[in-house]
Amino acid sequence: MKYNDLTIQKLRDLSILDVAIKLGFTLKGTGQEGRRALCPYHEDKHPSLHFSRKKNIFKCFVCGATGDLFKLVMDSENLTFPEACDWLVREFTVSVVPDPPSSAVSKPVEPQPETVFRPLDSALVQKSLSTNSLFCQSLVSTGYLTEQQMRHAANRYRLGQTKDGGVIFWEIDEQAQVHNGKIMYYQDNCHRDKTHTPTWVIAKLKKVGALPNEVENPHCLFGLHLLSEASSGGKIAIVESEKSAVILSELFPDCIWMAPGGKTMLNASLFAPLGDKRIILFPDTDETGDTYRLWLSVASEAQRLYKSRIHVSNLLELHATPAQKSAKIDIVDFLFPNL
Repeated sequence: MKYNDLTIQKLRDLSILDVAIKLGFTLKGTGQEGRRALCPYHEDKHPSLHFSRKKNIFKCFVCGATGDLFKLVMDSENLTFPEACDWLVREFTVSVVPDPPSSAVSKPVEPQPETVFRPLDSALVQKSLSTNSLFCQSLVSTGYLTEQQMRHAANRYRLGQTKDGGVIFWEIDEQAQVHNGKIMYYQDNCHRDKTHTPTWVIAKLKKVGALPNEVENPHCLFGLHLLSEASSGGKIAIVESEKSAVILSELFPDCIWMAPGGKTMLNASLFAPLGDKRIILFPDTDETGDTYRLWLSVASEAQRLYKSRIHVSNLLELHATPAQKSAKIDIVDFLFPNL
């Protein structure tokens, strides 16, 4: 059965402690923050799986397994996401929230202009290619990459440059179609220049009348055009920012590094072209763990839709200091704490 968002939220609000008990976990302890149990993800002799009352998630402090109550049910009962929802509805007698009747819409919906996907001319990319942007030069001057590594990465990712020194991170898909380009500005310390708001090439082309307003190209992962370099079953690594993908591509070349370009820009549809590739996500960290949980949720949805093989790394959740979490660092910040 397909459930709407209201029903899914009701299921999400169930106590993970109650779900664990229903699944047969023997909970230890009486703490206000949560309880512990033997971890099913590794050979556990001392209860290391922690169930958090406050965050409503589980986490093993030995093997690093983590997730929400949906993942707990899916893994424990070997179910898909929809089957896990069925199990929760049945076991906890959750009343399904019906969809509102169509008659409830009193005002007719205004027809929306049809959006059109129009790949940008690849000549735009070719014309913009440059390793002289302040971003590219700062990669070397700060010590992230050598000159040779920077040039190699810039050419692979087809980095462009605007006339006023901004870098263009082109979004090019696996069929070499150009979806858009994000224009960003950096300081000579390789930190983003926040006096400039990131803009999009398509928005600029519309502004000068070079593109009609109905063109709304869907975003694709930055670096998706490199997918053909991955061998069958090869590994894709996804980080939040384009900058980090460029740097890590040279430091860890065994992976193809991609980026959605923002925490909330990651969505399940971006995983559709990745096929059978092994995918590992490296979300940024924060004080509350919200980013990690958000990406974990997106990964679960992508696995359900595309049968993708996705692992969400908890490296930063486990090892970042409180100060680093407060600063909302990413994996590059973690690897280069002094830059």
